[in-house]
Amino acid sequence: MFDRLRDAHTELRSAMTAIDLEVIDAAGARELVALADDVRRSGDALRTIAVGRVDYVGAWKGEGAKNISEWLAAETNCAQYEAQSVVVLANQLQHLPITQAALLSGALSNTQAVEVARGAIVAPNTESQLLNLAKHVTVRDLRDATARVIAGATDEAARHKRIHNSRFLKSWRDPDGAFIIKGRMTVANGALVMAALKPIQDEIFKTARTSGKHEKPEAYAADALLALCEAKTVGAQGLSAAKPTRPNAVMNIRIDYAALKNGHTKEGEICEIAGVGPIPVATATEYLGEAFLKLLVLDGVDIKTVAHLGRHIPAPLRTAVEERDRVCQVPTCDVTLGLEIDHIKPFAEGGPASLENLVRLCKRHHLQKTHDGYRLVKLAMGCGTGPPSKNSPPKWEWRGPPDKQNTGS
Repeated sequence: MFDRLRDAHTELRSAMTAIDLEVIDAAGARELVALADDVRRSGDALRTIAVGRVDYVGAWKGEGAKNISEWLAAETNCAQYEAQSVVVLANQLQHLPITQAALLSGALSNTQAVEVARGAIVAPNTESQLLNLAKHVTVRDLRDATARVIAGATDEAARHKRIHNSRFLKSWRDPDGAFIIKGRMTVANGALVMAALKPIQDEIFKTARTSGKHEKPEAYAADALLALCEAKTVGAQGLSAAKPTRPNAVMNIRIDYAALKNGHTKEGEICEIAGVGPIPVATATEYLGEAFLKLLVLDGVDIKTVAHLGRHIPAPLRTAVEERDRVCQVPTCDVTLGLEIDHIKPFAEGGPASLENLVRLCKRHHLQKTHDGYRLVKLAMGCGTGPPSKNSPPKWEWRGPPDKQNTGS
């Protein structure tokens, strides 16, 4: 077995050194990326399975490491957090042979395997469901589904309390001298933080765009945190006569009508902060009095009511679209920041402003659809998108213009 792997590795190295990048065309470059990704996934899978065996037989002991994560980080020159995640997955896969086989066969990436294992360890009867889902959705969608599985299989109040008790905010300087912050808290509290930062971040983005300056959204988020702290600090020290005002933040809570009535979720029901994660029903109802919060009471994926709890009531239709399309709706695109609402059938061609004809896209895909002839086409249920259910969101196909459909562009 080892001789065969070594021979394969030697052949791979030889093939890699023989590549002449100068003669590779566009299609070849894309194929090379796909091949390289397959090789990476195979290597990641093999390493994960091997780490599980190292841990099982205790092969890391006696090497001067305090634990297997420390040993792996030193042995493979990877970051400590990466080593820890590999060890966790390796241990979980020892109890999930089907997921382990899917990882080794290349059907799952390590990232997908992490999400499937997280849910299947807590609720073993969901392993096949999550494996099937992984074939058809993005990693973000799979992560959301796993979070719901975990929420449905554990006591929501106990889980919420456990996470709250483990909360922290740490800071340190990296080797470059940069100030680094890392924190952990409940989903509800994290959503409050992000909701407070969002309007400030949007304002900073608009100012930067006006001046012709373009930076990553994460940079604007850091600026927003600093601006929020500066406002509070100035107000506390009395350096400004103006009292800092609370940002006009908005946070969406999605909750099934039955869960709201019963005071807790049952298997298959949803109570979550849109785009963040599940929360206890008690936490959701506690927040209903907050003036900056919207409540979306759902029956499946159909919005029964849209209650705007605040002075200024935004358009219910916009709320519905934003709640439904929390990521860019182009398949495989996971962008969540700066999404823009688009008419599927253009407004100029008589397309109505209706829930069925509106969709949210990232800026790049919106521009491609508007100016480059790309189309977003709704697929019928069952057309290669997995088993349909009443909770399934719309499924789309991203089609290029006629001159690009046969080139893979």
